[in-house]
Amino acid sequence: MKNLHIPAICVHEYGGPEQLQLQEVPVPVPAKDQVLIKIVASGVNPIDWKIREGFMKHPLPYVPGVEASGIVTAVGEGVFGKKVGDEVYGAVDGSYATYAVTPAELLFRKPHSLTFEEAAAMGGAKTAWGALFDVGRLVKGQRILIHAGAGGVGHFAVQLAYNAGAYVIATASAENIDFVTSLGADEVIDYKAAPFETQVSSVDIVLDTVGGDTTERSLQVLKPDGLLVSIVQMPDPEKVTAAGVRAQWGGTKTLAAMKEVHKLLDKGLIQPYVRKIFQPLSQAAAAQEYSKNGGAGRGKIVLKISEV
Repeated sequence: MKNLHIPAICVHEYGGPEQLQLQEVPVPVPAKDQVLIKIVASGVNPIDWKIREGFMKHPLPYVPGVEASGIVTAVGEGVFGKKVGDEVYGAVDGSYATYAVTPAELLFRKPHSLTFEEAAAMGGAKTAWGALFDVGRLVKGQRILIHAGAGGVGHFAVQLAYNAGAYVIATASAENIDFVTSLGADEVIDYKAAPFETQVSSVDIVLDTVGGDTTERSLQVLKPDGLLVSIVQMPDPEKVTAAGVRAQWGGTKTLAAMKEVHKLLDKGLIQPYVRKIFQPLSQAAAAQEYSKNGGAGRGKIVLKISEV
């Protein structure tokens, strides 16, 4: 297979969407403990365009993408529990391509009830799990405010917090209030109607997926010694101290978190929602620009790469 070539999106220089070049690259070969998958769909995440623009460094050139769904087409030495033909999803670096390799342990069986597009959106669930439980230590009965409850991470966070028995408050636009309520939120605040800090108070945890002035305004709604968990930016430490609360970075993604959300997915206790699908692979630039500028919406953005 080493002489075969496949379509992939390559980035040779940091910059705008024009840096996403559709090219032919060699088919990757799975090493020990890796599998090769035919990628059906890739999740599109803010980290994709942030790396492309140079906010985060990555060795150049590279193929973007960090999560995907697809079909196992080859297995490396030492792989157990995965076989050719398995429909899978999980963490896949370089997922803007028709084929990619990844460690077998980072892939999970795709439930039959899920489309490949939905499965490719599951990365937001592991981010939400890490923020809520690995960092936030959320427990039953606590009050939590989740910003952007309809978003790619937020819609998972609402479901996870609900399943954990927390009292869930979320912010959303008016058109998404019913949607976020259906996910399990006890209260949904229209953040455009009035400042959220005038509508909620005394929460144990705030999950900030928005950033900007939302981060520091969130300090006002926490109980004394309450916790702000942010996956976008950290507030001014002096303002945190002055407010008598705590703040921690919540952008963790661990294998343990992936295993926990897969259990819930298998039981039908969480459901990924896809906001918009771009296809084919040549639409990668449009997908990233939509991720960057698309505004409030429901669920994740997905790049459809191949047919099953």
